[in-house]
Amino acid sequence: MLNWQQEYLDKQGPSLPASVEGFAKKVKPLYRLSEREMAAYAVLNRIDYIVEECPMSKGAKMLLYKEVLNRLEIESPGTKQRFYWGFLEQQARTTPASTSMAEKDQAVLHPCTTCGQPTTAEVCGYCKMMARATAKR
Repeated sequence: MLNWQQEYLDKQGPSLPASVEGFAKKVKPLYRLSEREMAAYAVLNRIDYIVEECPMSKGAKMLLYKEVLNRLEIESPGTKQRFYWGFLEQQARTTPASTSMAEKDQAVLHPCTTCGQPTTAEVCGYCKMMARATAKR
């Protein structure tokens, strides 16, 4: 969001249509909940979740952005929520109804030859990573 990468932002809404025929529509039903509210939901519903950051994310800019947003939230409660809801409102205003995300992605995505999930390559990133991990054993 900080760099206004429109192609990326277009795919961050709470409901994404199936981008290629045969792929499922993606829905984020709890999109308006904060990280803390999601954790409470998981605890109340006895859903296990991982609290630690991914060990591979050390040094990632996303962690810095998360820290900055959390500091803003401490100083001015509700900032993150207003920021996200404002983003969703802006997205709704700027996305033309005639151009769906599915139309934009139609020629780009296809099923991974290994697992069948959407990818822009022949084999998706997850399957490539798993193949490398298996080969190192």
